[in-house]
Amino acid sequence: MALTSCLFGSSEAVDSKPNILLFLADDLGIGDIGCYGNNTIRTPNIDRLARGGVKLTQHIAAAPLCTPSRAAFLTGRYPIRSGMASSNGYRALQWNAGSGGLPANETTFARLLQKQGYTTGLIGKWHQGVNCESFNDHCHHPLNHGFDYFYGMPFTLLNNCQENKPPELDVALQDKLWLYSQIIILAVLTLTAGKLIGLISIHWKIIACFTLVGSLFFISWYSSYGFVQYWNCILMRNHDVTEQPMRLERTASLMLKEAVSFIKR
Repeated sequence: MALTSCLFGSSEAVDSKPNILLFLADDLGIGDIGCYGNNTIRTPNIDRLARGGVKLTQHIAAAPLCTPSRAAFLTGRYPIRSGMASSNGYRALQWNAGSGGLPANETTFARLLQKQGYTTGLIGKWHQGVNCESFNDHCHHPLNHGFDYFYGMPFTLLNNCQENKPPELDVALQDKLWLYSQIIILAVLTLTAGKLIGLISIHWKIIACFTLVGSLFFISWYSSYGFVQYWNCILMRNHDVTEQPMRLERTASLMLKEAVSFIKR
């Protein structure tokens, strides 16, 4: 995970507060861009920023993936101190509807800037949680962490959000659940066929119970994993959902337009 930041001074008086613009690039290694020596991938705009500013050559990222690294970026603290780190497979938040997120009592750089009179905005990806106890309490929302404006993805860009890509959310668990569902379906069909041709002496009520239990089991997991694109792949403006699911072919241009608009305002 590489963090790229730029500081732009305003054109007003020398003693005025500078405008600050921070870029965070997900899953970007130090060897991926031209200004750090890569000669196979062209990154002219990032290289231009490096030439016109400061290029840092020593840095330790707090984590190699989304949620914990962003928590550290926002707070300046190790993510484990805010409960935003894990040693198991769930090191990043997995669901918009989950109750986890950056605690409300954490001090972010955005909150500090607000106290200094800055207007703050976040455009792009958040991935620090949304709700706590209900779908609309928004306790972990960017606007509760020092940002005056938010537009973008409250979650992240999973493979599940993209067509023609294999799902990546709990793939092993989904495979097991689908296998169990198939076993239940096969059992129900076998019992039904056996009953119809007289090979098995079983009450229809038992077959109906198997069918009902199997249906409930399938609905219970497929209602989540079968609609990941609808639950997780959304765009928000402040507290309002603007696209559900988001249309990826225009997401980048929308975010660029929002960022330019916010800077101009």
